[in-house]
Order: sequence, then C-alpha cells, then structure tokens
Amino acid sequence: STDGRSLWSGGLPYKLDSLALSTDGRSQLGGVIKREESALGGKAAFDAQRNRLLFYGVDEDSGSSQLNIYEFNSKFQPISDNDGAVQVKLPGLALMHDFAITENYAVFVQPALKLNGMQYMLSKEPGKTLTMDVEPSLVHIVARPSNKRAGEIATFQIPTDGATDANLQFVNAFEEQDGTVVFDAIRSDGSNMQGANTRWPWASSLGEYQSLSSKKSLWRYRVHPQNGFISKDCISNDQIYFGVINSDFSGRPHRFMYAAAGALGEDVAPPQGITKYDLNSFTFESWFPESYEFCGEPMYAKRRGDESEDGGYILSVLYNGRDEFSELVVLQASNIGAGPIARVPIGIAVPHGYHGCFASNDDANWTFEEIERRAKLADKMETRGSMWNEVKSDFSGLGLRFDDMEEYFGDLM
Repeated sequence: STDGRSLWSGGLPYKLDSLALSTDGRSQLGGVIKREESALGGKAAFDAQRNRLLFYGVDEDSGSSQLNIYEFNSKFQPISDNDGAVQVKLPGLALMHDFAITENYAVFVQPALKLNGMQYMLSKEPGKTLTMDVEPSLVHIVARPSNKRAGEIATFQIPTDGATDANLQFVNAFEEQDGTVVFDAIRSDGSNMQGANTRWPWASSLGEYQSLSSKKSLWRYRVHPQNGFISKDCISNDQIYFGVINSDFSGRPHRFMYAAAGALGEDVAPPQGITKYDLNSFTFESWFPESYEFCGEPMYAKRRGDESEDGGYILSVLYNGRDEFSELVVLQASNIGAGPIARVPIGIAVPHGYHGCFASNDDANWTFEEIERRAKLADKMETRGSMWNEVKSDFSGLGLRFDDMEEYFGDLM
C-alpha cells in the first residue's frame, strides 16, 4: 500500500503518501475518531499473534481525562468487537506518550503532576504550568476492545525509589500463565529535563550533552490485574535508548531485546553502539563503532524463512561526525558483538537521532523510478497551492488519490 499515517500527540494523525512522503491531510481513521479536536497518541502497538494494530488517544482536562483505545484488524479496519474502540476515564490531567499491549490488555503509566488549573486554562503554553509531583506514578491495565471485559480498568501505584517512573519508553509487554502482566521499559530518572535544547546541533561536546540529558536504564515491571502491583527490577543501569524486539514477539513473551547504547557504561553518553540483552540469562553483548561514529535507533529485520527470535538482522543508521555522512549498518541479530556484516553508504548525512522502521512487505519494494515519479508529482501539487494539503479527511480535496493523478495531470508528470 502507498498509504501511511504520521502520528503525533498534539492532534489528529496525518495521512501520508508512502512513496513521496507528502501529506494528504488530517485523518479521523475513517470516522473511528469521533471528534475532530481529539488527539491520537504518537505510538502504535502491534499484536503479532492476531496481526492487529492498536492506537490510543487522550482527551486531556485538568480535572479528569478520557482515554480512547482503538483496535484495527489486518485490513486496517476497526474490529467488530465494540466497534474497535473503548473509552476509559482517568484521574486528573493524564499526560501519557507511550503504551504497550498484551493478549488481553493495554498498559499505560500516568505520571503524577502538579497543575495550576487557572494558569493551565489561560496560558498560551500550558506545558509551563505543569511540574512533576513526588507522588507515585499510576499504572493502568485496561481491557482491550477485543476483550470480553472491554474497557474495564485496574489502576495501581508504582512504588517510588527516588526516581520517577513518569517517562517510560515501553519495549514490550506480555502475560504470564497466572495472569501477571510483565512489561519492560527504558526509564529516565527525570534529571536535566528543563533546559533541553531544541536547536540543531543539540550539543557540541560530551559535557554539554550530559548537561541536557537524563540518566536512562532498563527496568522490568510486574503487576497483576486483580492482585495489584508486584515488583519492579533494574535489568541494566547502562545508558541505553530506543529498545526494540523482533516484532513477531510483540505482545508475547520475549527473550531478546536490542537498543542503542552509550559508550560510557552507566554514565550518560549519546547513543553510539548497539547492545543485545538476553532477558533469560540477564547477559548482554555490544558492538561500538569508531569514536566519531554514532548509531541511531536499531530496527529488527526478519530473515525470510527463519522463525527464531534472533535469526534476523539489526539495521541502524550510523552518522559519521568526522566526515559528516551516514551509512546503513547491518548486524546479525544472533551475533551483535561481531559488528556489521554490511555497511551501505546513504549518500547524505542523516541527523543523528532520527527514527525509522523496517517494512518487510513486498508491496514496499518500490523502484527508484516509482519513488522519483511520485515525489515529483507531490512537489508539483504543493506548488499549486496549500489547498492540496489542508484537508481534514481520508481523501484529497477533490476526491482524488495520487494513483489517479496521472489521468488528470499527465502533462505535469
């Protein structure tokens, strides 16, 4: 398919043309999102066992918030159960940027916030009226739309240990045989969050980076929907980023996890190498490039015909800070410590920290000519005026798709 979706936490998602990377307009996902002013979260979760995709959104308010969970089938249509959606009330202002799913549940962590209600309503920058509270964060276990108890919620406090659990980056979640929900997440300790630099380059020295970045570590949480919170344990205190697994194990028990890692162990450092964790033996192996080279987010690419958990490859975009160019590096997932088996120059410099994903579908194997043709068409359309890019539905303003454009605008192609 040439249709994509760009998610962000500030409003409706945008429909994209996957070849041209151009914007077709805002989307309410075929009417599943009922209110145009509703926001959809910036994260989707994949159910590998059922081949389904879940999204969430939060209608935020200072007194209480509404959590909306959406579940789509393999044809990107809402599932028939509960019309593919459930709504749940949450206490207070619920600012949540990530979640994970299991076979039966969606898992969220809500930070405790201090809020000046009047300033929040009147401020042009409401984020500046919020501060982190010392109270424990809340973990919400919500029954998915496909669950016979859809929408039921169990909420528990996460015991504090001196650092906040507010800014978790979920890696995966699953259920044990007794119903315990287990989720792994990269936790930030909340330090150095006020003075973040939004200009490129964000930092020009290690000291500057450390002054702007928080300490991160890998944790495992266990909670039972009926019996309450059980435990949280630090798996690794090394500085890591962008945790991923083989997506075939999303929502299921996993053994291996991959992450970008800093080169200074437990000390704060930018993502540079690639680390693999064995969560059965709690061991790890890493590969680090040259001191002037920095890997971004790792992506797991499945090897055709191999159903093992680590039989595929890890892809990452490596930025060479000395020569200012980027490469795609390919590592064997089963032997990360051996380093790349291939390094492919991209031909340009991709800024360090950009995100990406691997698409294994044959429909995504476009030729260079197809991509170039679609991109040129998108450029032509954008020069004709903003009307092409200011729609608020799943269709263009004239009811046309890019696939139809050659018939109408063949002289521009």
